[in-house]
Amino acid sequence: MDYNINLHSIPLSWLTNESRTLLSNLLNGTKIFTSEGPEKLPRYWLGLASLAGISAEIAVTINMHPNKTANVLEIWESCNPTTANVGCLLQYLQRMDRFDVYDDCIELHKQGKFFVKPSEKNARVCLDIPEDDRLITYEDRRTGEPQFYHAYVVYAQEDKDFVDYLLTKMRAAGFRLCTEDDLLPGHATQYEPISRLISERCHRIILVYSPDFLKCPANSYYTNYAQAVSIERKQLKLLPLMYRHCQLPVPMCYYHTLFYTPPGQKAPYDFWQKLSNTLETPKARIPSLSSTSSDHSSININEVNRTFETKDSNCCSDNKPLYLQLPSVPSLKSISMTGLNTCEKILIDDSKSLSELSHLSDGKQKKQNKIRTFIKTCKKKLTKKAIVVVDG
Repeated sequence: MDYNINLHSIPLSWLTNESRTLLSNLLNGTKIFTSEGPEKLPRYWLGLASLAGISAEIAVTINMHPNKTANVLEIWESCNPTTANVGCLLQYLQRMDRFDVYDDCIELHKQGKFFVKPSEKNARVCLDIPEDDRLITYEDRRTGEPQFYHAYVVYAQEDKDFVDYLLTKMRAAGFRLCTEDDLLPGHATQYEPISRLISERCHRIILVYSPDFLKCPANSYYTNYAQAVSIERKQLKLLPLMYRHCQLPVPMCYYHTLFYTPPGQKAPYDFWQKLSNTLETPKARIPSLSSTSSDHSSININEVNRTFETKDSNCCSDNKPLYLQLPSVPSLKSISMTGLNTCEKILIDDSKSLSELSHLSDGKQKKQNKIRTFIKTCKKKLTKKAIVVVDG
């Protein structure tokens, strides 16, 4: 490390991802107390924005950004390049009474990790890769654990104002959404962390369609990748959202698309309510009957959210839900058999064997044969008497 280097000659663009992450983690949070000096500067990102010459109007938009400190550094570099250097940054931290951040930056500088020349960044990219490869977003880094989200939003930079409004509204409703702005720096490619979020962390993928969306090759890649994951896992992940009218790709025409209606125009439905209903995570599936016991007579079919005020015997009293019970298998005692020439019923006891059943049937048949023989004998006798009378 060269201690004689002039830090005011080092532009902020030379800052490593590790130092930018350090600044974001320590300055993004709001501090109640101001600095002790006469300036009374806010001791978080807002004080740095004030010293960097960023106007209050721009600071309002920065407040909507998920990584406010990173946005301050970006605007500072573009608006005031003469002061956007490492030396001024360290001076401003001292004026804000943030000596804790200043000391950490000096420690990184001693280790040679505070800034790197552009020609050396590729050779030292290993310094910028997060130690835990599970950490993808700033929220992961803050909590120390991988976080899961209701949706990842894919959009074109031309539609960022609408996306920021969408994020603010849906996050206020309790939904967890993330975009590329929430990603930690230092990944090998821009596709790797987003692909992991799509496949592992996000329940849905919101596609904000517009003519500019179709011009971005990265958006096409994310769409195709999310569709492949959906097919492989048999999940419905894609949620097309039409912000500005354009011709949807052919595969997207088979999905249900939410159409955004600008304020002041008559909307066919409540767009925000539809979006909220779609983002809700599915509830646990009800176990199928195949997983229950084979004793079907014990299965109760519950009629949920239905109460009955009638006092019929088939209904439950005191307004409790009605449970319908499947009929049990009839026993052999209730089975009746009817003879061919008689209406007499034979009640079969389930304790009798099949041989006894056969014996009963044979007895009935023999009784019928005896009756028939008796009738035939009587007919023959009557015929003989008639012949005798005639002959006499």
